[in-house]
Amino acid sequence: MGIGREHLAQYYDFIASERRFSQATLATYGNAIDVFIDWKFGDGVVDFAGVSRRDLQDFIIEEQRRCKRTTVRNHASALRSLFRFLFENKKIPMDPSLHLVTPKLERRLPKIFTISQIKELLSAPEAAFARGEISREIALRDRMIFELFYGAGLRIGELRNIEIDAVDLAGCSLKVLGKRGKERLCPFSLAAKDAIEKYLAIRPHPSGSKLLEHGGKLLTAREIQYRLKFYLKFAALPADLSPHKIRHSFGTHMLNAGADLRLLQELLGHSSLSATQVYTRVDSSRMKNVHRNFHPRA
Repeated sequence: MGIGREHLAQYYDFIASERRFSQATLATYGNAIDVFIDWKFGDGVVDFAGVSRRDLQDFIIEEQRRCKRTTVRNHASALRSLFRFLFENKKIPMDPSLHLVTPKLERRLPKIFTISQIKELLSAPEAAFARGEISREIALRDRMIFELFYGAGLRIGELRNIEIDAVDLAGCSLKVLGKRGKERLCPFSLAAKDAIEKYLAIRPHPSGSKLLEHGGKLLTAREIQYRLKFYLKFAALPADLSPHKIRHSFGTHMLNAGADLRLLQELLGHSSLSATQVYTRVDSSRMKNVHRNFHPRA
């Protein structure tokens, strides 16, 4: 009997329960594996034990002709993860994904808010309330959301799932569950503390255990993104800025102000320093501009 689709359920359970992959990553990996199965086996019998390194490399080569590099890299990561699981669980005699060659990603610098744009964004909810466009409750809630994004460098999923009991107002810190269920302590700014206190003072009851929950309904990621788009338009800020770019802004502004790279890694919850080092590239870009503008022979 071959190693086929019946083993995929074990693999998906493993990466969901033990590796604690996010729903988005589970969906990405599942789609990648389905694409490979269609490419390799079509309507025939699926047998992962018969997959060779050449098969995987040919698949990657063909993917490069029709997909973006990020998609190809994601597909390769999914296949490496699957075949490593099958090999380590003695389902296949060898791991064909070892030494698989994938295209390098272009290291684009993340677009960020300037400090003046951040100030405009953070003042936008109060301004929108003053003009009668939103309620006081919504203004305070939205200001708190943006203050936490920028004041603590949170991911959108981390922000959504903040437990009220995990917020230490006296110590200006909170505990969040990051990627793969890793808990970390996030300090936040005094401005964020003020925003939390003002929102909790008027927060409607009955409310749930999460900061962004009311009446059993938790604010969705899409709703948070929509709220940001509303304020970007209201304040005439670039429409392509996103919640994650507030996080990028946090990292860049911290590093530009002299924060230690290792400390920034901990604050952002990055599992490896390489993920944090992109901010040094942003800082290098700034230094080059300063040199170009002020050096007498630049």
